[in-house]
Amino acid sequence: MNPELSKNEKKVLKMLINDGRMSCTEMAEELGITSQAVGRIKEKLEKTGIIKGYTTTIDQQKIGIEVIAIALFKIKTRSWRKADERDVIESMESPHMIRAYRFPEGDNTHMIVYGFADIKEMDGFFHALQNERGDAAELKKLYVMSTDSIMKDSENELLIEMINGEAGKLARPEHPKPIGT
Repeated sequence: MNPELSKNEKKVLKMLINDGRMSCTEMAEELGITSQAVGRIKEKLEKTGIIKGYTTTIDQQKIGIEVIAIALFKIKTRSWRKADERDVIESMESPHMIRAYRFPEGDNTHMIVYGFADIKEMDGFFHALQNERGDAAELKKLYVMSTDSIMKDSENELLIEMINGEAGKLARPEHPKPIGT
């Protein structure tokens, strides 16, 4: 669903995407409206669920996360039939889980992204996971990389394009950039 947003609602959303700490006063000055009007816009966007919350972007390496693991799982059929989606995710959940995705079809049913301080911690986690929950979920493939390998870690550009109503233009770039220039 793509709700109809006013021009000012779109502008407020884009400002918050770029700087979630921007004050209503700063936005009001940029938009040429009152800070109370900006506050009402934010409140409406929050109540409709477009704004789900406000977060801080943390540099993972600076707090000790050095290893990212992308795990592909296949939930075993007998477990899947007895459990709902939330039960499945909770069975694999841990403080290491960053994001979880469900595939609609294929050999793998879920992809989960985890973060760890080092390889030893990751290794211990997956050994314990398979020992404790291997009857419900089969680890099909594990991709491991350092946090240095992360090339882009934000959906902000996509969100702004969606707000601008240019999502259809994203399907194929008009002029791909040559590599190495």
